[in-house]
Amino acid sequence: MRDVTEIHFRDLAKREIKEQDCLKNRQQQLQNFEKNRPGLTSDEEKELDRIKKILKSVHDNKEVCDPVFVGMRDMFNANQGILGIELKGHEGGKLIFAALASTDAANKKALAGNSMQDACVRAALTMGLAITDDIESPPVKVNSKGDIITDRTNAKYGTLSRGFFAAIGETQSMFDLASMALPLLGVEGDSDGPGGVPSKVDSGEFAGVMRGLILKEVSVSEPQLRRRINECLDKLQFVGENRPITELGIDLPDLEQTTDADIVADNVRLMGPMVCAAMFDELKAFQVVDKLVELFQHGMLPIGSGEAGKLLYKYWKEAPNRMSESERKNFYAMTMGIPGGESGGMVNRDFNDLWLRFVSSVSSYVSQNEVDKLLRKGGLPSAISGQQVRKAARDLAANLSLHGYGMAYYAALDMQDQIRTIIKLLSDKDIRSAYGARDMWQVVDQVATLELGGAKTSSRYRMLATCGAIITAWLADNVTRIMRPTGPIIDMNEVLSPMPRSSGKATTHPSDYDLVNACELWLADTGTSDTRVDEMSQPREAPVMTSKPVQIPSIARDMLDSVGMGMSYANGNGAGAPNGYARH
Repeated sequence: MRDVTEIHFRDLAKREIKEQDCLKNRQQQLQNFEKNRPGLTSDEEKELDRIKKILKSVHDNKEVCDPVFVGMRDMFNANQGILGIELKGHEGGKLIFAALASTDAANKKALAGNSMQDACVRAALTMGLAITDDIESPPVKVNSKGDIITDRTNAKYGTLSRGFFAAIGETQSMFDLASMALPLLGVEGDSDGPGGVPSKVDSGEFAGVMRGLILKEVSVSEPQLRRRINECLDKLQFVGENRPITELGIDLPDLEQTTDADIVADNVRLMGPMVCAAMFDELKAFQVVDKLVELFQHGMLPIGSGEAGKLLYKYWKEAPNRMSESERKNFYAMTMGIPGGESGGMVNRDFNDLWLRFVSSVSSYVSQNEVDKLLRKGGLPSAISGQQVRKAARDLAANLSLHGYGMAYYAALDMQDQIRTIIKLLSDKDIRSAYGARDMWQVVDQVATLELGGAKTSSRYRMLATCGAIITAWLADNVTRIMRPTGPIIDMNEVLSPMPRSSGKATTHPSDYDLVNACELWLADTGTSDTRVDEMSQPREAPVMTSKPVQIPSIARDMLDSVGMGMSYANGNGAGAPNGYARH
């Protein structure tokens, strides 16, 4: 059986690096304030002193400063009976435990091995559950001994305590199965076999796998446990058809995430492929490929029998199974309110207004926050509230969640696959050579101009597609924050001092800085005036929306159809002329 104490939990390491970078950025920011202002406020001086002490302890004592890890570690050590051994910290994600006291060397080694194995499983799973559930933790501080500890006087300590014992209870309920699963996950995370590079596992994925196994009613007697673990792991890592496209700045978010009681994150996330597909339609990218297939079919496209020919033939052959233009427009109308769908179909009439309100609210909040700081040199509390942004985000997320039910999920996957195929085909060197193009966007411009009555500005719609994916991904990732009545909705420190991205792209798991940047670019590319932004950022009552589609009696539907309201009221949406999405 693999020694789980040697496993490196890479998400713990990444969180630690991110927290250290955040502290260094904040330290630099406060030091810049100190140089450029008459002086720091008392609160800022205390914060700067706290950060310096933390970073010194990290450097000198090899301490960790991630608030969640430190808080959970302190809770473990304050309740010694849970692990049976003191958790000291971690080095690059490898959990470090204190040595056990024993008079007999052999007994000490055996006791330490068994205790550390169990403690590692219990600690890793509890940490993973805490990370997955986004448990809030108080900030850390340095005590008189130079150790980094959690601040028990902070109001969030109660939240941490409740979250910790809830995670402990869940861990205990599946501990035996987890003890068998973690070594198998260690095998999967070992790239070069025993004795080489340490095995790497995400504690969050460990927690997700365990919850998946419990949901599937897998027990310790399961004869194919490794296979069942891989099934859960594949789902968590989006292996298969749900994998997002990652090319040319378009990296659409995946669709399997946690849900909220009122807002389903999956439904919000699937709008990313919808936005991207709508922008590709505006660029005539779908029509361009259809035209290339037509030219190739009639022998009018000067390419040989290479990869491009195979791709075009395959695209032509699969045409009956592919979503048509009219079907795409029906989904655009249903999910985003874009005109062009079938008459009498359900239309998301509120989308354009709610989208622009959220984007404008984010832009106004950031700009007004900065102006307020300049005017309030004494460091008085800001009069600008983030609750307007929270409300706009909640209204938009609820709208996207409502219109993401049903077949929209599978349509998003289909559109995502079509976009991936289009990118691969138009990027082929033979296709580009046939039109003297450097990239796929020049191919689109050439064919649209020569064959389809004119091209559009590809850079604009590509930027809108990317910004739309970022905004929908941020909403999906932050459902908990959006629905929480208190706390900051946008971290201004992260916006003003963005940390370098260590991995991934903005379109998968965007930061607050990515969101603000996407909103500003959206307003700029759609030509939205400052007056319009100010007007749309003002709070208004949200439209009436149910948390999920509600089945209404057939007699009621017939009555609505008879007066021309039809499906637009089936989900509680008000009537009104639809606004053109991204056609300002």
